[in-house]
Amino acid sequence: MNKFVLSAAISAAFALPSFHLFAADVPQGVELASNQHLVRANGAEPDTVDPGFVGSGSPGDVIVNDLFEGLVIENLDGETIPGQAQSWSISEDGKTVTFVLRDGLTWSDGSPLTANDFVYAWQRAVDSKTGNSTGFNFQTANVVNADQIVAGDKPSSELGVKAQDARTLVVSLTRPTPYFISMMSIKTFFPVPQATVEMHGDSWTRAEHFVSNGAYTLKQWVPNEKVEVVRNHHYRDDAKTVIEGVTYLALSSQNAELTRYQAGEIHMTNRVQLEYYQKLIKESPEQIQALRLLGSYVYAFNTRVAPFDNADIRRALSMVIDRELLVDKVTGQGEPAAYSVVPDIIAGYEGAVPSFKAADRKELLEKAKALLAEAGYGPSKPLTIKLTYNTSENHKKIALAIASMWKPLGVNVQLNNMEWNAYLSAKTAGDFTVARSYAFGDFAEPSSVLGSFQCGHVSNETGFCDSKFDDLLAQAATAAKDSERYQLYHQAEDILNDAAPVIPLYHYNHTRLVKANLKGFPANNPKGNIYAKDMFFVK
Repeated sequence: MNKFVLSAAISAAFALPSFHLFAADVPQGVELASNQHLVRANGAEPDTVDPGFVGSGSPGDVIVNDLFEGLVIENLDGETIPGQAQSWSISEDGKTVTFVLRDGLTWSDGSPLTANDFVYAWQRAVDSKTGNSTGFNFQTANVVNADQIVAGDKPSSELGVKAQDARTLVVSLTRPTPYFISMMSIKTFFPVPQATVEMHGDSWTRAEHFVSNGAYTLKQWVPNEKVEVVRNHHYRDDAKTVIEGVTYLALSSQNAELTRYQAGEIHMTNRVQLEYYQKLIKESPEQIQALRLLGSYVYAFNTRVAPFDNADIRRALSMVIDRELLVDKVTGQGEPAAYSVVPDIIAGYEGAVPSFKAADRKELLEKAKALLAEAGYGPSKPLTIKLTYNTSENHKKIALAIASMWKPLGVNVQLNNMEWNAYLSAKTAGDFTVARSYAFGDFAEPSSVLGSFQCGHVSNETGFCDSKFDDLLAQAATAAKDSERYQLYHQAEDILNDAAPVIPLYHYNHTRLVKANLKGFPANNPKGNIYAKDMFFVK
């Protein structure tokens, strides 16, 4: 076995000062505030706080970050460092990964946490009988038998993971997977307390039953109002945790967020309204914190229904959107305009762009009109689009801007605003024509974003299916060199751009309002993870 320990793990062993290692790195001489309770706006009501079932980027995902911990986490610079695992090793052929858990790990009720808790959680999350939508992560990670289990052809007990002993977890892969360790901070790979889950079933996440292994545990959940968590004193690094508790407010309105932030009731917002951002960036920029994320804001077509099964219509609608104008005048918070779904924050990778990016806008409008005319749409028969988005002032502003850009084509846009959970259900059921959506990656690799466009992928809400696209991703998964993989990904993106199942609008640069005395906000985290255990209030 070749020892494979990331630099962060080496730093942990020797306490190198160049890394922000674990919780709340409070500088010497800094005086802490007496009140260490964090209140943050969380966008909407969470659908679940079950780590095996929570969706990436959802309101529940944010809370699970504080309640649970996986084998690895990220530090304030976005680097992967040990979490519940103290170290890991990878075999010579790259197909066996062995994790050694920290000694003395426990759940929030004081019971021992062992490698078996990870085995149980993984088998539960990948099991096709649960109806879970996150099992694909095990396929992406190339865990042995994941494909067959997700398809329902094998029992989850045959997943390539086993507990060698109480502290040793062994994972078998079908092929070497360079991004595997990074994937271990995805919630699907977190442990869950088997005894609690089996005793209480679906109600195990209620506060009176809840058991967690992260820096915090659940205190109460008031539906459509708030979720409260408090410090878990059984957490492995509780001595370095400063924030005593967190309240996550279900606020889908940016107006409500702003009002409560200005009143001092919220310390960190979920978003920033454009008008207030532009004012603050000049007057008080220290209150704005931003994170570039591995994801893109997109409009998704339902390619299974007419007329959006016609690629020419999708291309026409995409090419007339002035993305530069959109990010400058409408979103206006430093977001890069997007012409492909993969952002340019992966070292060495440059996303593909459609040929129309460099074309004259007047020419693009005429070409788009011609494409619509060929499809049977024009002044006498205008194209009507029902545009679905989840409740948010920013989403509405973007929708109105896009509608105005489509107006010269004679397109009529009907806005369809939905609350978060209803919006998710509609997209999952395919009950939409065009919807505000996102293409988001959980690890720093192009396939983490592109993978959700594969035929039949559980996250492929568009219905797009192209065998050549799938083949290119499959070839990339076995390529030995980054340069070879990236070339194949680039070709796959060309196919995606040409078919236009989604319209990329901008790459995420997630901005928030954060009170000046709240410290420990990450400098970099492409996954968007913000851990409350890293934060603290100063006087």
